[in-house]
Amino acid sequence: MVSQARDFELEAPLITQCRALFEDVARQHQLAIEWDRTAPVELACFYRKQAGLDFELWLSLQGDEFVCGGGQWSAHIFPADAEDKWTLIVAIVNGLITGEARAVLYHPFGWRRPYWTSLQLLDNGKWKGVSTGVGCALPPIFRETIVRNGDGKNSTRLFFSWGSFSMLAIVAFAVAYFLGF
Repeated sequence: MVSQARDFELEAPLITQCRALFEDVARQHQLAIEWDRTAPVELACFYRKQAGLDFELWLSLQGDEFVCGGGQWSAHIFPADAEDKWTLIVAIVNGLITGEARAVLYHPFGWRRPYWTSLQLLDNGKWKGVSTGVGCALPPIFRETIVRNGDGKNSTRLFFSWGSFSMLAIVAFAVAYFLGF
């Protein structure tokens, strides 16, 4: 019981810090904020699609993991209470609204849900990845969709996923080997 109380005391300042960030950003950018008190996390909110925001954005804190997302994508930053990670979180939340951050979604050909998401920040005129997911494109052909406030969704051409193709080849050879082919 003492351990649980001690854990809560350690998490409470981070919850307060995140709540203040989410509220300040909403106020600064004149966005309506909705708190989700039913989510199984310490703190969760939404900025619905509205004037000033081209997509729904949700933000949450679970323990010391910050999660943001919209639609079918999400990005995770851990541990949120590390000073360098907190600076990154502030940049991400503001950047997703100002257009200084974007999510690049990688969809396997014919799929609606991405297998990979890269959250990127604009740094000296170049996009720098700050959070990526893990996945494998089946089939190994994908298209990118860029989610950036102010630009809407921009789909690009199809690409061949060499990483997914390599993974599939390794799995196929491993299966053939163990089955004695």
